[in-house]
Amino acid sequence: MRFTQRLTTPGAVLPTVWLWILALGLFVQLTGLLFNNDGSRYATQMYLLLFVPALLLLLWRRLSLDTWRQAPGLVLLGLLAWVVLCSVFNSGSAKDSAYWLKIVGLILLYVFAVANLVRHQKAFNGLLVAVVVLAALFAWLTLYYQFGVLDKSLEYNKIRFAGRLSELGWRGLADLKHPVIAGLYYGVFAVLLTYLFVGLKLRVWQAIVLALGMLGLLAYVLLTFSRGAWFSTMAGGLVLLLLFPNTRSRSLLGAGCVLILIAVYLFWPEIQNERAVGVNNRDLIWGNWSERLPAFWLAGAGAGVDFQFAFPRPHYSSVIHAHSLYLQLWYEYGIVGIVLFVLLLLSLLWKGWQCRAQPLARLGIALLVYAMVAMVSDVYAIFHRPSPYWVLFWFPVGILLGVQPGKADEQSAGSA
Repeated sequence: MRFTQRLTTPGAVLPTVWLWILALGLFVQLTGLLFNNDGSRYATQMYLLLFVPALLLLLWRRLSLDTWRQAPGLVLLGLLAWVVLCSVFNSGSAKDSAYWLKIVGLILLYVFAVANLVRHQKAFNGLLVAVVVLAALFAWLTLYYQFGVLDKSLEYNKIRFAGRLSELGWRGLADLKHPVIAGLYYGVFAVLLTYLFVGLKLRVWQAIVLALGMLGLLAYVLLTFSRGAWFSTMAGGLVLLLLFPNTRSRSLLGAGCVLILIAVYLFWPEIQNERAVGVNNRDLIWGNWSERLPAFWLAGAGAGVDFQFAFPRPHYSSVIHAHSLYLQLWYEYGIVGIVLFVLLLLSLLWKGWQCRAQPLARLGIALLVYAMVAMVSDVYAIFHRPSPYWVLFWFPVGILLGVQPGKADEQSAGSA
């Protein structure tokens, strides 16, 4: 009620306008990759609907010092400053300092926008409902078009090695370019949907709609055959269910355990095959990274530098990143960069735990755990232009920067 009253008072017209503008901008950022098949169009929409309004709001609030005057905020500023310093003083950096200043500025505007919207809990929950519904709809459309219209086979060997999901397949919509990226992207929405199911009061029909949406999202993630997305989704979902100790979460935990046991029984040969695939030769990349560590461990190789590695025979292929964000960041930014990054993660988790009475803080923790698991083997960059990895990492950073201690747990379902 307090939220509604504040929106209707004359003095709050401007904040209300910013609230809806930021909500629209974040909606486009989170879901624009689904209905945009042109990267430049997506970037233009981001600038007009999110970055420019966020910049104006930041200036109007005199840089919003309260957002940054907290442990995670200070560590984040230190990390971003180190990225810029590396571009200035490390001659090996891939681009000049102007480029990195732009990237750092966009990241700051983004997390600022998310943090500000988080402080309006009802509006933020409304945004989550909208983005989850759209993502679930595209997941179901992809399943229908790929296996209904295009009549692709559901046979394990054909999907696993030639038919992994990464796009809708119609007019360039929902084209995430790679199954790993697609799996991680849709997995975020599966965690968000879990939050809506266990964290908010729902009517029966709403719970049914969410259950159908979850079925589509999980089926999509499964059929990307991205094991990083599988483990990340399970980790984020498990943390979220443990942080919401109510009847719904306990029911989901029980149902999940039963489904896993059934899947192990029915698909044991396929599981054994996945185990045989192992880490897809990532061990060779990581071994080479370890051999080269003495050359870059202190100062790093330079901001944005590719980690070049050529596989030995019989592969005859190469990669340009370390296939682990932790290793890649250390390679680019040295010991200071990786320490600051780890401190950022720890400070965000600690703040989320301190604010755990709030549903959005628990969501932020779960999403950050999701990202931390994904970054072990699949994420290759977070300091770059807006991409699916912003949804994966910078979105939970913004959530945890925005939650505030002492807020009432108004939206929790309690013992529902």
